[in-house]
Amino acid sequence: MERFSVAVALAALSLCALAASPAGAAPSSSARLGGALAQVDGSSATLANGAIARRWRIDSARHVSTVSLRDVRRRTELSARRSPDFSLALGGVSTSSQSGWSLRDVRAERAPRDPARPDTEGAVELVFRYDALLTGSGLELMRTFTLHPGAPAMAVSSTLVNHTPAAARVGKYSLDELTSPQRVSAEVDAYNGGSDWRDDYRHVSHPAGQFDSEGEVARFDDGHAAGWYFVSERRGGAMHRVGRESSGRTFAGVDSARDLFDFGPLMSDPPDYNRLANPVYPVPVRERTLPPGGTLRLGRAYLGVYSGGRQGAATGFAELFATQVMPHFDRSVAINSFHPWNHGPGLSDHNLRQQVDRARALGIESFMLDDQWQGGPGGESGDWRFDQARFPYEDDAGPQPEWVEYLHHRHMKLGLWMSPLEFNSQSRTYAAHPDWACAPAGDVSAQVPDDAGLGAWDVTNPGFRAHLTGVIDRLVSEQGVKEFKFDFMTWLDCPPHDYLDYEDAFVSLVRSFEARHPRVTFEIDETNDQRSWAFESAALGPSWFDNGHLHGSTFPAKQLHDIWSAAPWLPPSSIGSGLLDGTLSARYHARYLVPMALLGHVTFWTDLRKIPKAEARETAWWVRWYERHRSALAGAVAESTSTDPIDGRSWAAFQPWRGGKGYLFAFRQAGGPAVQSIRVRGTAPGRTYAVRDVRTGRTVARASGRSLAAGLQLRIARPFSARVLSVEPARRR
Repeated sequence: MERFSVAVALAALSLCALAASPAGAAPSSSARLGGALAQVDGSSATLANGAIARRWRIDSARHVSTVSLRDVRRRTELSARRSPDFSLALGGVSTSSQSGWSLRDVRAERAPRDPARPDTEGAVELVFRYDALLTGSGLELMRTFTLHPGAPAMAVSSTLVNHTPAAARVGKYSLDELTSPQRVSAEVDAYNGGSDWRDDYRHVSHPAGQFDSEGEVARFDDGHAAGWYFVSERRGGAMHRVGRESSGRTFAGVDSARDLFDFGPLMSDPPDYNRLANPVYPVPVRERTLPPGGTLRLGRAYLGVYSGGRQGAATGFAELFATQVMPHFDRSVAINSFHPWNHGPGLSDHNLRQQVDRARALGIESFMLDDQWQGGPGGESGDWRFDQARFPYEDDAGPQPEWVEYLHHRHMKLGLWMSPLEFNSQSRTYAAHPDWACAPAGDVSAQVPDDAGLGAWDVTNPGFRAHLTGVIDRLVSEQGVKEFKFDFMTWLDCPPHDYLDYEDAFVSLVRSFEARHPRVTFEIDETNDQRSWAFESAALGPSWFDNGHLHGSTFPAKQLHDIWSAAPWLPPSSIGSGLLDGTLSARYHARYLVPMALLGHVTFWTDLRKIPKAEARETAWWVRWYERHRSALAGAVAESTSTDPIDGRSWAAFQPWRGGKGYLFAFRQAGGPAVQSIRVRGTAPGRTYAVRDVRTGRTVARASGRSLAAGLQLRIARPFSARVLSVEPARRR
């Protein structure tokens, strides 16, 4: 079926092919993988699978246009006949794929394997290489389009290389774009991080007519719940743009001039928190600078097609993102030491041995030591060695403290917190290499009294990068670390690099760690500052997302809000928050709290000795169930209710779904009736499904997919209760 669909797509594309010009011809090449095809043939290039197909034309001037974008399943053409696929302001001059650049070559090939993601399936790609037409420019642009078999979206990554002796200024640019004759409505999703300071992580708007808005997602709908979308793999921020022009041009891109400064932890009040937009825009106070001989990664974006409205678009993308882009990190059930013991005496060998024993009884698999496992002479932040006063060694007999040996003997995994970009002023590394600091800001912040240390390294510095790589290698090999939690990221200007260079350098460093240690999880703390949320962070690994700063809400409502804010475009399995963090009470029980956590990156944040026996038994049951079914919860999750649950009253329901079956997680908060009608999406209309309560094993319903899509009548008798239902095709009787 897949091969047939590709053939149909290529046949349809050939109807709009224009005559080849010898001057515009490119050497023929092709690559196939499963149902995906990349092909270059004279004056055209094609990328297609059974879901999406795109065709480019190369004219006699070596300019490139998108001449077709088809939704293969719906047999719908979305593109105008000659649509540029990028724009780029270079030194104040506007350029695009149709002007200012000449295509050097384009080739079709198998996408190289990502060593950091060895479990992903392969892909095919088209690599376009352009030369700037500016006299003596010596600038090269490489755009790589990647498509996986069956995926509804293709990715494009853009990189600039400067072969000249002069710096180049990079202004506003699009990562991908499409000009379409179709009349469509628009929806924009803009993401903000910083759950310690704010609750509005996701803003959804529906701009009419022309717009140029902050956002990482733009969906364009033809009025029949179908169309196309862009997703930008950048963090939230004023510079990250999506838009539409009167010509029908739609785009996702970056406009760095809209940004002025990142206050980091210095400003945490609404409405702008730590972000300061450029007050004199469009005057470009801040733009990207590409130094002589330098390389600048402009970013990655996705262009996809969809049906099924918002949920269909988002879950189709999220499944691609979860399986092919995000690292396949170990979804261990973990405990973190910070909230129960913080920096106090409880963070010690003697106390935590008792926690290890309790953790094993509950089924917890991993133990994350948070801040202050490091310390003492030669061990401070920046040195990154165990504080021997808290975690003594046994007569220097081996590289591991006794507590780490105890943990491993109990067959549990070790996780370590780190502030990789910061140092304590007493660290030996800083004393030996003060030139590695981000001057002058990093040297000044090092003087702020803090146990962890607030001095900031220059992450672009090669010496520091080599040092930190060695630290990670040592902790993995000597201590057996399986997960790192990276915290305290704040993007800084370290002249001649600006804070956007700093951010990019951090991302590239984490990717290098992942390539060296593909079975180690790298978690990014997204609780405050202007960090990497949303898609930039999720592409690196899970996020520690919520420290429980409630801003007037309750903890369970805030956790449901976190899941609701991530879904449907991001898999909620990538975000973590504290489980049973002082929340067990006469109102909130494990049977309500634990199922919430199972939709995320499960992390206990409590003294396990304080969990009552009955609640411990209930918790252990859910942990065992999760460990049998976690792979089914790791991909796309649809929002089955539309109201933000942060109000503490609304029902909230979420639907993980994969391979024609899945689960429905439903939560009744303080308000609403005991019975709700919840639509189950993804079912086949004529098929019969069995719906079972996973906790009791009882069958709730046997119903057709058509009936479930219309609404499942679900009863939850008491407020602050949850039900988890499995939905799968019924066996024939």
